[in-house]
Amino acid sequence: MNVAGTATAAPLLSVEGIVKTFPGVRALAGVAFDCRAGEIHGLVGENGAGKSTLMRVLAGVHAPDAGTIRLRGTPVAFDGPQAARRLGIAMVYQDTRLVGELDVAQNVWLGHEPGGGLIMDRAAMERETARLMARLGIAIDPRRRVAELSTAERQLVEIARALATDAAVLILDEPTSALAAGEVERLFAVLDGLRREGRSIVFISHRIPEVLRITDRVTVMKDGEVMATLDTAAADAGTLVRLMVGRDIAMAFPPKAAAPGAVRLEVSDLSVPGRLGGVSFVLRAGEIVGLGGIQGSGQRTIARAAAGLMPAQGEVRLDGQSVLGIGARRAIARGLVYVPADRRRESLFLPHSLRENVAVPHLTRWSRAGILERGREAAAAARTIERLAVRTPSPEQAVSALSGGNQQKVVFGRWLLAEPKVLILDEPTQGVDVATKLELYRLVREQAARGTAVLLLSSDVLELIGLCDRVLVVAQGRIVDEVPSQELSEERIVGAAVTSEAGATAAGAAAARAGVGYGSLLLRRYGSALLLLALILALGAYTASASPWFLTQRNLGNLALQVVPLALAALGQLAVILLAGVDLTVGPLISLTTAIASFLLAADDAGPVAAGLVACLGTGLAVGLGNGLLIRLFRIPDLVATLATYSVVFGLALIVRPSPGGSVAGGFMDAVTWKLGTFPVVAIAVLALYLVAEILLLRGRLGARLYATGASEEAAYLCGIPTARIRVIAYAFSGLAAAVAGLVIAARIGSGDPQAGIPFTLSSITATVVGGASIFGGRGTAVGTLLGCVLLILVQNALNQLHVSAYWQYIWTGALLLVAVGIYTLQRGRRT
Repeated sequence: MNVAGTATAAPLLSVEGIVKTFPGVRALAGVAFDCRAGEIHGLVGENGAGKSTLMRVLAGVHAPDAGTIRLRGTPVAFDGPQAARRLGIAMVYQDTRLVGELDVAQNVWLGHEPGGGLIMDRAAMERETARLMARLGIAIDPRRRVAELSTAERQLVEIARALATDAAVLILDEPTSALAAGEVERLFAVLDGLRREGRSIVFISHRIPEVLRITDRVTVMKDGEVMATLDTAAADAGTLVRLMVGRDIAMAFPPKAAAPGAVRLEVSDLSVPGRLGGVSFVLRAGEIVGLGGIQGSGQRTIARAAAGLMPAQGEVRLDGQSVLGIGARRAIARGLVYVPADRRRESLFLPHSLRENVAVPHLTRWSRAGILERGREAAAAARTIERLAVRTPSPEQAVSALSGGNQQKVVFGRWLLAEPKVLILDEPTQGVDVATKLELYRLVREQAARGTAVLLLSSDVLELIGLCDRVLVVAQGRIVDEVPSQELSEERIVGAAVTSEAGATAAGAAAARAGVGYGSLLLRRYGSALLLLALILALGAYTASASPWFLTQRNLGNLALQVVPLALAALGQLAVILLAGVDLTVGPLISLTTAIASFLLAADDAGPVAAGLVACLGTGLAVGLGNGLLIRLFRIPDLVATLATYSVVFGLALIVRPSPGGSVAGGFMDAVTWKLGTFPVVAIAVLALYLVAEILLLRGRLGARLYATGASEEAAYLCGIPTARIRVIAYAFSGLAAAVAGLVIAARIGSGDPQAGIPFTLSSITATVVGGASIFGGRGTAVGTLLGCVLLILVQNALNQLHVSAYWQYIWTGALLLVAVGIYTLQRGRRT
């Protein structure tokens, strides 16, 4: 603590009379709070007290309904997180807001990448990220994908990102909830250094001992109001808890079981290649068994493998019956339930109501002839709210609007209704307040008393000691010690883990130094493109051997010209699909462009041709902007919005040119189809365009923003990225690209045709997805998309060369799309 140094300092950040209301909930009621320069200010309170809401107001995420925010004494207002960041306020969120598809360096610098102009300085990003990681005392390769990191590693990356902004005010919301003891010590050393530099740090935590240790002052909140602000030196745990809950709470664990019952779960020689080696243990009815050790030693792998959530060898028996490999659904039906640590990603359906979240696993049991009994569902939701004291205005409240502790109560309530035989709990009290934590302890012990066998994973050693009947210490993917209740101590658990981890730590450090090689990076980004290239070469070789006309200059030139419009349309489609969207208007817009061109590009005079080109391109841009604004302003899903405009644009194409006709100026046709040797110049131009697009996606700021917005729009927004603007720009670009593709087709056919572009809607999506783009957003390359276009056109050409009916091309297109999506889905399943 540094009370003397901060007692007279002026507030760097202060708020007065802050009010914030959500539907049915008054989250903040006239809050006043300040943080001085060179101070760590603790903020504590029960879940739902308003701590995170207040900090989100300060970080620009929420706009206050009333009140004043002052920075260095000057009133300020934020129109979003980007504005708060510009003024020097950075926040680390309780549930990390990182983009899994991006690597560590990209996440750390997202929204403020080093470098000038359009291109990022990748070397500087990696160098500075490594420096920040070293400052935190951890070895994480800047090139590793965040999706591959553990929960604790993601938390540290989030902290590094906040440090990278060099913010004057740093807000930390539960920064230690996923960290091991050593990582907490390193973080505290960093925070102490920042305090000496004169930074203001707001430290939110439910771990009262940590708050008392690291902070200079502490503010207690309850029900959206500030109860008191105390000098930490004059505070103690009892005082803080009493202010938080309004009463004294006995900080005690419930009594342990007298004697466990029969064996419920028997795990024998459980192995996961490279992660677990021959793990064996039993769980008995009525007992709580902990998995302890250094984080990342295999505890979570044991739990997930035993629950059937990942492939494993060995034997897992529930009441004598094998459950290994039967899948999560069947395991749950037999009474084996796993409650994951990451409640936002793996436990909750955030947009849906509390009632719906509670009911999900029980829909079959609560239904008759396929019709859900609403009465049972409503009663179960009400029982959960009452039994677990969930703070919510109603069962219809969206779970996303609840605090972290109340979200965890919803998860608990859901599974308690299932009356499981075995309950595997992964960090069940992570990020919850003291009162909720004690309530969850009581519920877990009560459930065990009903005959449930409980397997508990926790990074809190004291929690393992106080709650568990036995603790299995895990190191290097093996159980190295089993500690009975009467022998449980922090020294015994940590000592066993550290002694056995010595070799693993050295190996891990060596692996971290080895890092992610360029070969791995190239394979990660271009693996699907290489497969496509091999398929293209194989198909080309076969067709060349079967048809003497395939490799003629005329055929190759025709192939290149056919690829051009599809490549243009697919590039626009890629921009949209990277955002997890889709543009169905591509085909009709191409048709409309040819129809307009057949009227406005009929003369060879330069003036009318130029005006016609502007009209065609303007039409494409207008349609694209219209799609983007529909999605942005009216919150219409991408699929629905572009499906509606599909009909509108197709109708316009039929009105302008009901049937094929008209003409396009010969000069324009010659310019578009002009060849340089074998290949059309327009094809060379498109190749150059794709090269530029790949560079921008790989090293450009725009590429990072596209990937981030598509993979996690919320995370991108909280980093200050204008996600709505990016979506509008992407659709505008897609419309413009489709219009250019329409002009190329008009030059090829020499007239207007309202049906000419219709196949391009499906083919542009197929080429993009076959090229490796994810329909879920955040993943894809320009190189892969171009190869996807080449493959589709090559298939059509090969069918013609081999005298196969042209109708087969539709079957091949659909089959390729299914295969591409299927491969990605399987890969995604293996990663998770």
